[in-house]
Amino acid sequence: MTATLQQLGNTFRSTMYDTLCGGDGSLPPSKSSFITWCMPGLPYTEQDFDFAANGLGTAATAEGEKQMLQHAFNWAMQVDFLPDPRAAYTNDKQQGVYRNDAGLRLSEIYGQILKFSKVVDQELTDDQKAKLEKFRGLLRTTRKVKDLVTDEEKEVTEDSPLMSAYNQKMAEYVTARLAYNNKRVAAAAATGPEGRGAVTDWASNAQLYLMQAKAAENAWITGGYRNDVDEINAYISQVTEKSMTLWKEHLKTFYDDALTNATSPGERFYYSTVSPGDFATATGWSDYGMNHSMVDTTSHTESTSWQAGGDVCWGFWHAGGSAASTEQSSDSSMQVDDFTLTYQMTQVQVIRPWFYPEFLVNRGWTLRKGEGWMFDQMPSDGATPPTGMFVGYPMQAVFVRGVSINSASFMQAYHQYSSQFDATASVGWGPFTLSGAYGHSESGDHFHSESDGASLKVPGMQVIGFVNHLLDKTPNPLPDIPDSDFV
Repeated sequence: MTATLQQLGNTFRSTMYDTLCGGDGSLPPSKSSFITWCMPGLPYTEQDFDFAANGLGTAATAEGEKQMLQHAFNWAMQVDFLPDPRAAYTNDKQQGVYRNDAGLRLSEIYGQILKFSKVVDQELTDDQKAKLEKFRGLLRTTRKVKDLVTDEEKEVTEDSPLMSAYNQKMAEYVTARLAYNNKRVAAAAATGPEGRGAVTDWASNAQLYLMQAKAAENAWITGGYRNDVDEINAYISQVTEKSMTLWKEHLKTFYDDALTNATSPGERFYYSTVSPGDFATATGWSDYGMNHSMVDTTSHTESTSWQAGGDVCWGFWHAGGSAASTEQSSDSSMQVDDFTLTYQMTQVQVIRPWFYPEFLVNRGWTLRKGEGWMFDQMPSDGATPPTGMFVGYPMQAVFVRGVSINSASFMQAYHQYSSQFDATASVGWGPFTLSGAYGHSESGDHFHSESDGASLKVPGMQVIGFVNHLLDKTPNPLPDIPDSDFV
């Protein structure tokens, strides 16, 4: 049996969507998530996340601290983008976030919303103000750090211990849920003698995998303060629908204080990290795979009525080693036989201490064109598919490592294609970078792969996509709030 590159890609995309965003009656799927695929994938090393595992300000030497700060800058820039539900995250967009004149950044548009939004202002009681201040302190904390560029002390906003525990336990729940979905999808798509193990495993152990996911969810509730955080956010939402002025001023302070100087002149960024911080070296990576015989057996149902990311073309591509755009040159209808893909995958939470999506979904604010807001569109019209300046945001990053492809025909086509380019060019298929330079790195490292003619092994780690949260109509003020109450 043969399959085209596009058919193989569609099968991979379907199984990944069902694994990352899907569900069943026991673990219902999210209806507000969509995946943005990376083309090319974003290679990283374990050392690139030393700042997340150890924290800034913990290095033993100035050189070590500068390196961690550079790594933090690289990651913050990489996730400072606004996802397009109908397109891939391509090389020109990835490189673009490093340039001030390139496209729209999440941090910039969020800052514009905070600055120019009109918020409801009805007088709160002193008790309500005191409770808001208390809850604000429970979610975020500030500490003083030394700016390596100016040598001055500044305050930075971070997740509080309560929020750190919340995010850690949420990440563990996501990992357990991924494992459950992976086993379910593998059994549903299994074919032939090699698929018998997946079917038997699911038949025998489905309840155990579900128990693990439920246990992780309970741990999120008990040890991760899930209900407490939800209640805090619910109270903030309820009270600030009467007056958001105090809350908005705090959010603007958090936003302004998060701006951090990198090591190079002119490089400034809004600090972002991941949870768990030590994911690159920790256990929790699960085994995944697919083969060509799954092409006719996989089914895929979007949770929305539109095909998110449906424009991804699954031919071979190449991208320059620096800021060149991605070029799609191969024929996605190329026939491939005896294809097997295996890899390990994990999903991490993207943490932005300065970003409060709770503000975006609150119904006590609005924007007025011409009064600071100079864009033609509002953030989101809430339609299907949505249009606007800010229809969603990347919430999780999908990492893979140990990618292995076994297929003589695939390898023949890959070698013939990649031989046209030098070693600095990234070459890949779909969201996978198979060889080339680190586009985001200042070190000039390369993404090495090993081939024996019939197979390809890519031992490194890379981001192949982001799971994004889809916003409803934004802004969407309550209809009974008089226009005169917005200031």
